[in-house]
Amino acid sequence: MKRILHVANFNLFRLKKCYLNSITLKINNGLIRHGYHVITYPDRDLCRMFGFGHMNWFGRRKLQNHLIEFARAMKPDAVILGHADTVEQDTLFKLREIFPDIKILQYNVDRIVPGITDNNIAAINSKLDAVDATIITTAERKLLDMFKRDGKFVGFFPNPVDDSIERENAYLHEKLPYDLMLCVDRSVRQFCGKYVPCEEIIADIRKQIPDLKLLLAGIDKHHLLEGAAYQDAHGTCAMGFNLSRINDVYLYTSDRLAHSVGNGQLAVLDDRTGYKDIFSDDEMCFFHTPEEMLEKIAFYHKNPQERMRVAKNGAEKYRRLFNEKVVGAYIADILFGEPTAEKYFWLGLDK
Repeated sequence: MKRILHVANFNLFRLKKCYLNSITLKINNGLIRHGYHVITYPDRDLCRMFGFGHMNWFGRRKLQNHLIEFARAMKPDAVILGHADTVEQDTLFKLREIFPDIKILQYNVDRIVPGITDNNIAAINSKLDAVDATIITTAERKLLDMFKRDGKFVGFFPNPVDDSIERENAYLHEKLPYDLMLCVDRSVRQFCGKYVPCEEIIADIRKQIPDLKLLLAGIDKHHLLEGAAYQDAHGTCAMGFNLSRINDVYLYTSDRLAHSVGNGQLAVLDDRTGYKDIFSDDEMCFFHTPEEMLEKIAFYHKNPQERMRVAKNGAEKYRRLFNEKVVGAYIADILFGEPTAEKYFWLGLDK
C-alpha cells in the first residue's frame, strides 16, 4: 500500500483551539481506514523546536532540510499539505527531483474571499506551481478558479465527520442541560447578509426566547471552549448555531457544522450557505431572516420531539455523505486515481 506524508499543524507543541476535532486527524483516519500508510509531520511544532520556541527564520530554514531528509527516509508516494505555511515551494520542487513520481496535494479550510482573506489566498498561491491538486472547503467556482492551472486539480471538499471523534447523539435526548450552543473566536459574524456583533444576535435571542438556555463560548465574556471541554460540550446541547465568519459563499462553512451535526445537534444555519441544495428543512434548521431564525429556534425549543427527529435525519445524512472514509477516498482518488461526480456528488454542485 502507498505511503502518504501528511504535513500539517497537529498542535502537539502548543495545545490550543479545538485540536481534538481537527480535520487533519479526520483525514488521517480516513486514509488509514482505507489501508494507506500515513506518516504525520507536524510542521509548525518542528519549526518552533528548530527556532528555539519560535516560528522564526532560523526554524524555517532548518525545517526545509529536515523535511527533505525525513522524506528520503520514508520514501513517500504522496505528500498532502494542510495549511503547511512553513513549507516553501522550492522544498516541494526538491522533493519532486528526489521522487519523480510523487504526488502532492494541498488542502485549505479557511475562507478565500479577495479583499478579506488575501493572506490565505497568497498562502495557497505560494505552492500552486509545485502541487498537483488543491482542495478547499468552498464550492464557489469563481473563487476556486483563482487557483486554476493547466493539468492541476482544483475543487471543493467537505468538512468531514468521524464517528470516533464526533461520538455524541444529542438527538436521543428530549431534555439536555442547554438548548442552543454558539462557540466562536471572533465576535463579529456575517448574519443574514450583514456583519453583526454576535452579542447583538444573542441579545435578540434572549429577548425573544427568555427561557432558552444558552451555551456560549468566546463571546459575551465567556471563555473559549477548547480540547476535550469543547468536544464534550456538544453532548449537552440540543441545537448548534453554525455562524461562520462569512455565510454567503457557496458551501463554505466553519467545521463547526461537522462538530454540531456529527454530535447529533440540530444545526441552525443561514440558507445563503447553499447547504439547502444538499439538506432539506427536514434535516437542518435553515433561516433567511433574523425573524425566521428566532421563530424556528423557538419552535424546536417548544417541540423537542420534532427537534430530535430533524436532528437525527441531519446527522444520519451528514455522516453518510461526509464521513472521514468518503473524504479519505476522495483525496486518494485525486492523488492516485480519478474522482468522478458519480462517486463524489459534490463535483457536480460547484457553481
